Amino acid sequence: MTDPSLPSLETRISRRLAEVLGMPRLCPRRACRTGCCAAAVSADGEPECVGTLQATHRTLFAGQRKIAGGCAARFSRRDSLPEAENEEQTFILRLNLSAAVAALAEEPANRPALRGWLRRLRLPPVAPPPPGIARAFQRFGRVAEEEETFVEGGQ
Repeated sequence: MTDPSLPSLETRISRRLAEVLGMPRLCPRRACRTGCCAAAVSADGEPECVGTLQATHRTLFAGQRKIAGGCAARFSRRDSLPEAENEEQTFILRLNLSAAVAALAEEPANRPALRGWLRRLRLPPVAPPPPGIARAFQRFGRVAEEEETFVEGGQ
């Protein structure tokens, strides 16, 4: 049974994803800047810090939130995760899985089943992000200049 004092799973996923993406450092709330998102989540499923991002980064966050929600749904059905075709997909899948697992683990009743599910998953070893994703993470949350493009090689 769900603990009524806990926020909804979608809210917890949004907050944990914001933490994984490093958003608390950009948040206007002092409580969040300690590294743990405590912000209110909007009807769109965005913590306050995500509301300060540019539209492209907000879209990216929404996409990542959808993937993390899918990971949580797979846990609920005890399904395995989809196969990653390349190192970029593997990195994104691990990132979103970590947000989903952290959100699910906030409910103590889920923890034993989570441990068992994680043992059954066959994930490749942890690796640093591929270069393209690493560059995107370095820019995530920064205000882009009008003439700046995010294509490899710059302008």
